[in-house]
Amino acid sequence: MPSHSPMRRSLLKAGLAAAGALALGPVEAWASPRERPALVVLWLNGGPAGLFNSADTFLPHGAFGVTSANVRALGNGLYVDAGSLGTLHAVALAHMAAIPFRHGLYSHNDARVAVLQAGARSQLLRMAAALPASPLPCAIVNRLGVPVGVAADPPAEGGVVCRPVDRFADVGLSAAGLDGIRHGYGVKPGRTMVDDLPGTFAAIEGLIQADAGVVFAQAAFTGREDRQFDTHHDDGGKLAREIMAPITPGLAVFLQRMLTMRGRNVVTVLTGEFSRTLPGADHAKGGTATVIGKYVRTGSAGRQLPDGSPPEDAAPAEALWAYLAAALRIEGASPFGTNPHPQLLL
Repeated sequence: MPSHSPMRRSLLKAGLAAAGALALGPVEAWASPRERPALVVLWLNGGPAGLFNSADTFLPHGAFGVTSANVRALGNGLYVDAGSLGTLHAVALAHMAAIPFRHGLYSHNDARVAVLQAGARSQLLRMAAALPASPLPCAIVNRLGVPVGVAADPPAEGGVVCRPVDRFADVGLSAAGLDGIRHGYGVKPGRTMVDDLPGTFAAIEGLIQADAGVVFAQAAFTGREDRQFDTHHDDGGKLAREIMAPITPGLAVFLQRMLTMRGRNVVTVLTGEFSRTLPGADHAKGGTATVIGKYVRTGSAGRQLPDGSPPEDAAPAEALWAYLAAALRIEGASPFGTNPHPQLLL
């Protein structure tokens, strides 16, 4: 195994110290014996650069603008962008994993289907059907809907279908119950449509409170709506960071509230159809998802390659769903097969 550079060694030491500071004690101390699982998929449409969750890969040459000053080491091989994911609350940093996947595809539409579908079947619906019964098993939040290329009306799974939620009235909570949530994210009074980022986070939290099973939302409202993170020619990472910047504050609030919610096991995954390769910040043939959840052990399942591609031995996207199912602690056999990353679960 190659030796670490001095810069990476110093970051690793800092990460180990941070891991100790972030330790919150046994999960059992803040978990409930009967927890309702829920999955939140925040889709970074177009494919985010690996600078966010495999940052140390780019340190030796400063690719994507990564330097020792803007990387945060969290321990167990996970290095994140200090100005975005690195600013999240301690509870999120202590329960975050980077999970690479490889699909071998270049086009946006094909890659999206590889991540979000299994043939014609929706991965969202397959997961929702495996979760406990819910008044709203699968919700697609905000006016952006599902990304272009993905089936908007896939076949039902065990009678479960996805329902669009683009109005606050569709969330399933009383106005009084939703008002406090809306205030926490800075949603403007009187707003009825879920058509911006604060509203999206508020609607997702409302759906979790209303016992939704799987919630999907595109998180970026900047750039092209069909590929917000499609950051070609962004070798310095400036554009990628600018697109992520407005997402981070609401994400920090959301994750802290989800991870400390009694009686819930909320797993949140941030991913797109691929990462970006160098030079040119082009399409990688796979990506790296960031997963945050109560039973997630902080760490990385594999560093991206220096050109931004996922590791050569990265599993297909189906394995990401197997990991998510394990983090949700789904009872019985997982519809996605065996979790390939048991070391990244508590």
